Amino acid sequence: MIPKIHGYYQWSNACGYGVHLSEDGEQAKLIMNDEDCTVTSWLDVEWIMSEDDDGEYVPVIDPNGYNVPLNLVLRAD
Repeated sequence: MIPKIHGYYQWSNACGYGVHLSEDGEQAKLIMNDEDCTVTSWLDVEWIMSEDDDGEYVPVIDPNGYNVPLNLVLRAD
């Protein structure tokens, strides 16, 4: 079963993920844009130092794997 998609992350015109957040916002599942709509297991949302060297921390889904910054996820209605 495909979980409800709360937002979308696109890194190119043809590639991206649907994003399903847990109720507490601490984890997320990614829904692949493929024939089977493959769904990942729960992935941790971690706060990491921004790459812009501005000293801010940003939330990122699975920074050591999929590396999806939550500030680039577009909300789905």
